[in-house]
Amino acid sequence: MSTTRKLMIVFARLPLLFLIDSILNGALLDFSSSSLKLDLQDTATYPLEAASEAFSSSSVSSFFAALFWFGVKTAVISLSLVLVCSPVNSLLDVYGCLFGLGMLYLSYHLNHYVVQKMVNTHSAVSESCNVGHNVSENLKIEDIGNEETLSIVVVMVIQLCFVLVLDRICISSTMSKTDLIAKYARYPTDIVLYCSVTLPLFFRSFTDMDSGIIKLSPSLAMLLPLTLLLIHSFFVMLNLIRIVQVGVVVMKAGVRELGIDGLLMQFMDKTNVSWLLQIFFVSKVTHLLVTSEVLNGIPSWLSLSQQEIITTLMTLMKEILFTMCGTILCIMGLASIVSIISGLGLRIVYAIMGAHDDEEGIQPAVSGFLFVLLAMQTGITSINDSNRLMLLFQNCVLLFVANQHVVQTVAANLVLRASTEEVAIANHLRPMLPYLVFFTFPFTVVASLWHYPFRMSWLLAISAFSLELMIKSTTTLSIYVINMFHTHTNYLQENVEDLLFYLKAVCGCLEFACGIFLLFNGAYIFLFESGGIIRLVMMVIHFYCNIYQTALKGWSTYKLRQSAWEKVNKLQPASQEQLDENDDICPICYQEMTEAVVVKCSHVFHKGCLQKWLSIQEKCPLCHVDLTEDISSSPNSNNNDAEPVR
Repeated sequence: MSTTRKLMIVFARLPLLFLIDSILNGALLDFSSSSLKLDLQDTATYPLEAASEAFSSSSVSSFFAALFWFGVKTAVISLSLVLVCSPVNSLLDVYGCLFGLGMLYLSYHLNHYVVQKMVNTHSAVSESCNVGHNVSENLKIEDIGNEETLSIVVVMVIQLCFVLVLDRICISSTMSKTDLIAKYARYPTDIVLYCSVTLPLFFRSFTDMDSGIIKLSPSLAMLLPLTLLLIHSFFVMLNLIRIVQVGVVVMKAGVRELGIDGLLMQFMDKTNVSWLLQIFFVSKVTHLLVTSEVLNGIPSWLSLSQQEIITTLMTLMKEILFTMCGTILCIMGLASIVSIISGLGLRIVYAIMGAHDDEEGIQPAVSGFLFVLLAMQTGITSINDSNRLMLLFQNCVLLFVANQHVVQTVAANLVLRASTEEVAIANHLRPMLPYLVFFTFPFTVVASLWHYPFRMSWLLAISAFSLELMIKSTTTLSIYVINMFHTHTNYLQENVEDLLFYLKAVCGCLEFACGIFLLFNGAYIFLFESGGIIRLVMMVIHFYCNIYQTALKGWSTYKLRQSAWEKVNKLQPASQEQLDENDDICPICYQEMTEAVVVKCSHVFHKGCLQKWLSIQEKCPLCHVDLTEDISSSPNSNNNDAEPVR
């Protein structure tokens, strides 16, 4: 799809976003005046009387009015979301129905204007004939008649344009969809439609101007075009229902094949959601700049000092950010810009590290989604004071640390790969450059945040999140140093695996402790500061993914390692004849064997190599014989000279 077509599709869907944003912001379909207000004063003395007074007929009517407007708003928002997700042809059909309805409204008022003009002219002429006027007054009446004739001609031309528009919107498309109107020719239908919308002019020629049908003629003129428009709207609604049904089926199939995240990425790509939100953000900010009280209150920028200009720009930025956090749609527009900034930053960091991450294109979208999730979790749209900007800052800090965790994962793979391979020194140094930020950020930014009056729970959360980043970075650098010693020196040749295991175990326990602390901190926030279903869901996900699954995986690894160590210790050492039969080469590491052990199938391995293998699976590396049975009872315990199985 070309860029021009994408922009046309985006601009076609843009008005729907402004409609949803206006409804969410209370600027459209506001029912706050109809909200239910109960006055329950003095309920301690007369509770029953106070309750009956509170739920009076006016209060009940206000409640149902508020409920009605809430249903209307929900229906409009739901329909707008369906249209945003629909193909552009269906969206243009809906716009055509709305435009046709506007045309009928204008046509009705034009007919009503012509009827009023004709009635006034007829009254003036009748009065002139009955009373008798002089020549000048007769000339004035003649001028009024000429003005009426000119108005009729103009209205007939405008009504012809309306008929052509309705023909394009309703008649041509409806005739192609149903046999009920297809039997009539298109152009005779246009003629009948034109006669219908100009019905007051025909009544002027054939009926008395004092007749009541003249006043009803504007309404009668709308019957045929309104019927055609309703028929066309009916087929448009059927098409939308069909699109929704097909979309549900495709969504179910997509979840099974691609998963939720894959389906979401595919949907965003097809509907150009990122472009749509970005253009919505730019349009919204442009509107805020044009209507800003800060800019409109400045007589001249030349009369301001440098400090005043800086103060004005800062005030303007705060006003824009405050407004752009007012609704969830504005938050999503702001998240689209955050994803661009995040993607640009990640590309720069990856270029510095020399990384080629497969998920590099996905991570900006994940950052934008995380920004929206943090905003919903903190309830930033429901705050109408300066605390909204403070929450925005806190969410940005959390998002920055989360992106550092992503960079650390990519950098760790590069660093550990460089420690086990013969690569240039630049491949060692470039992945380590981000670690300067990983260690300096907690000590500088987080330490400085403690000097400001932020919430204690948030300070503890960002500190624990940053400490977890430091633990991961320390683990990676420690493993890098051990691997370098093991690869390039003669140290740590025998015990390197045990050392790495215990290092990872200790650091994993520290990370696990940070995860538990974040869970309890989130529970405190949920119970005593700001609850919500979004925060509860995030706590459940954090508990399952970062605590339960991590604990289960760690315990399983520990038990498997302990089991492998116990089984290897029960094995008998290999004799020199068995070593000679294998040419003193371990089948696992292909290194020389001076000491080895024999499994029950008579294969010979290094003790350390076999231990690492059994930590992964409990089968012989060569013949895949199950080694889960008690090794001490195997034939090798009493017969070390058994013939190896080939």
